[in-house]
Amino acid sequence: MGRTVQIVLPGLFDLPLHELDPKLLREELPQLNRILRRATAKSNQAHTIDAILGSALALHDSRQAAPAGLPMAQAFVDDAAAEAERMLLCQAIHLRPDMHSAVIVPIPADENNLQDINILNNDLKDLFKVDYDITEAADGLFLLQLKQFEAPTCYPHILSVLGKTANPYIAQSRQNLPWYKLLNEIQMFMHQHPVNQQRIQRGRLPINSLWFWGGGRRCRSPDSSLAWFCDDPLLNRFACSLGLTPRPCREIDTIDGPGDAVVIDLRLLELLKTERQVPLEQLLLDIDRTLLQPLLAMVRKGRTQIVLRAGYEFDFILKPSALMKFWRTQKNLSDWATVGDGS
Repeated sequence: MGRTVQIVLPGLFDLPLHELDPKLLREELPQLNRILRRATAKSNQAHTIDAILGSALALHDSRQAAPAGLPMAQAFVDDAAAEAERMLLCQAIHLRPDMHSAVIVPIPADENNLQDINILNNDLKDLFKVDYDITEAADGLFLLQLKQFEAPTCYPHILSVLGKTANPYIAQSRQNLPWYKLLNEIQMFMHQHPVNQQRIQRGRLPINSLWFWGGGRRCRSPDSSLAWFCDDPLLNRFACSLGLTPRPCREIDTIDGPGDAVVIDLRLLELLKTERQVPLEQLLLDIDRTLLQPLLAMVRKGRTQIVLRAGYEFDFILKPSALMKFWRTQKNLSDWATVGDGS
């Protein structure tokens, strides 16, 4: 029996293709184009990082609607700690008012912003000490422990919501009145804080809210033999809490044996959602050469099928037998973007 390697590559079908040279898309991404041409497209309903990983790791019950978030905060809690269900990860954001909603905008983790974020969180910690405790987990990332009730579980990873409207999550928050009340009080305090008045005077976005995610009950992967390849520190810490052993993506050519694997690359999504200064063309070429090329080599040997999962309306399943379908029409990202537009 062969193995299945799931490639989690969110953002791939959200790229600004009009900014790219058509020749790049047609000729310089041969591995990606081979997958898009010969793989079988399967309808997909998992669009956030959490939903994709929840499905890939079999953490979601297939008989029920998948929860929006995964319990990533558990990675920062000792195994024996009972308070894991009251933990959340949080990060500073700006809520930009829109016509009938608010758009979630990132606050870059530069030195000046981090200083302001720390001041805000220290003051919040003092004011809401009866409600929660908060500690820094990494630059710009905080761990919050609620004291009065369990953490909400409806929020996905921050990269899945940046640039999108907050309305669906506001509606979900209202279903948990103690949490909704606390969240409103936090936002009101941040809106009026002197740090934000100073930021506005300096022409900076006010830090007027926090994005919380990663709540939920402690869990472990049902398949501890699953090979996990990822370069994201937070996701790797989460993998460790599941009983998995993370390895860097550069080692994917060492995949051996019949066991399944998951390969996660968030660089495209980070490029789209943050101020990361990496040329898009360079990143696509690197993904094609260092990520997709060794995986396609495994497919050619006849022992592996790969599943490309990008949070798009389709997943792409490439089996060894599909490599022989030379008659299929050439396809690249532009062709699938047209399909996604309903054209």
